[in-house]
Amino acid sequence: MGKTSKALRVFGTLIAIGVIITVIFLGLSTRNPNYWGKALVSFGFISLIGVCFQMYFKEVVIKEKWSEIPLAFKALWWFIFITNSLNLVDQFMTAFIFR
Repeated sequence: MGKTSKALRVFGTLIAIGVIITVIFLGLSTRNPNYWGKALVSFGFISLIGVCFQMYFKEVVIKEKWSEIPLAFKALWWFIFITNSLNLVDQFMTAFIFR
């Protein structure tokens, strides 16, 4: 249990840092539009951290017990995983390709 709680603290800290940086860049982008791309990238990193946490949770915490998990939880897990993944791709494409 100690390993899981340490991992939760690390992922929570990374998410908090990502949110703070995103809010700062969004605030700066109101005065200087050049920061908008940086805000998109930092928001994409929040999604990346979310995807990494979900993979860690499924592969390290749950492991072989995945088959015992209720279907509703699996559907929710996949929904969150897919939306985080698509948001990550969208933010990076918007920041680097379409701008």
